[in-house]
Amino acid sequence: MSEARQADSMRAKAHHLLTREEGGAGGLAVRTGLVVLIVISVTTAILKSVPQFGRAHSQLFDVVLLITTLGFAAEYLLRIWIAPENPGASGAARERLRYVFSLPGLVDLVAAIPFALAPRLGFNLDWLDIVPIFKLLRHTAAFQFMVEAVYSERRVLWSAVVLMLVLLVFQSSLVYYFEREAQPDKLGSIPEAMWWGIVTLTTVGYGDVTPVTPWGKVAGGLTAVMGLCMFAIPVGIIASAFIEAVRRREFVDTWNLVAKVPLFRTLDAARIAAVAGVLRARRAERGERLMRKGDQADSMYFIVSGEVEVDQETTAPKGRLAAGDFFGEIALIAERARTATITAQSHCKLLVLHKDDFESFMDAHPELRDAVRAAAKRRLEELA
Repeated sequence: MSEARQADSMRAKAHHLLTREEGGAGGLAVRTGLVVLIVISVTTAILKSVPQFGRAHSQLFDVVLLITTLGFAAEYLLRIWIAPENPGASGAARERLRYVFSLPGLVDLVAAIPFALAPRLGFNLDWLDIVPIFKLLRHTAAFQFMVEAVYSERRVLWSAVVLMLVLLVFQSSLVYYFEREAQPDKLGSIPEAMWWGIVTLTTVGYGDVTPVTPWGKVAGGLTAVMGLCMFAIPVGIIASAFIEAVRRREFVDTWNLVAKVPLFRTLDAARIAAVAGVLRARRAERGERLMRKGDQADSMYFIVSGEVEVDQETTAPKGRLAAGDFFGEIALIAERARTATITAQSHCKLLVLHKDDFESFMDAHPELRDAVRAAAKRRLEELA
């Protein structure tokens, strides 16, 4: 293998470990290490801000921040190197520049700058020590769901923002006209009154500025009530869109799991979507018992990844089932108790078809019903 190809292979492996959830134990270890590094950095910055800790352990905190910064710098350089492996990359240089100037790239850059050395250079930039907290957003799906929710409802949210801005200016102007003579130091101009309008519309009500005239109080009461109504609109929109984004992502993940099962590979996208609608994803840890011989049947399982052990609790040797296999169908089709005990032998990803959905699902998909019944018949003959 040439040096160029070897470098490309190493870069692809590094990209897989650093960015893919299915990167295996190595990828999990790398991502866990990065999260731990972020937590250590942010915790150190927080403790450093406490006067008694900051004075007593200033040098220790600076050393820890420098070490974590070196880790972030290494990660930043690594992400620049692996950027050409991103899906849809149109060129190495362009993809690297895209990462460098992206919001995650800028956060990574700031986190990689040793601000702990800034005081020695005459700068007071220690407030930037807390920036690595934003790196955690890369490791949580909640932020991605929020971005999807806001983007999908951006037009409606923009309309709500304009409506709130109009209300803010109108109510602040109204209170200014009512209160300018009574409180010229606090409400002597519309911009000054807008501070009162913001805290009143958001129902925070700091109490530093309050109307004192009768008409000012009426306007203040109306502003508080309108604020409850106006802010409930975008909050409701975002909450609904957030839930929809979570459901959409779960459906896509389940769809991808279904498509990997050999039994479903002949189905088109619409039928796979129908299958995904009734199957439920489940994870099983090593040693977890999925079913016990003699128990009442309530579901069948499809193995997406991992391996399970089949113990018939007889003199017959124990068997193994791996990715692409399925089990539990005998008890559902033949209306009999479980014929074996199934135990996960590794971390498994499974798809579960519950008994309540089984009959209607098979009636709607005759080709799958025939395939499952043929497999169940073969296994019954093996058990006979």
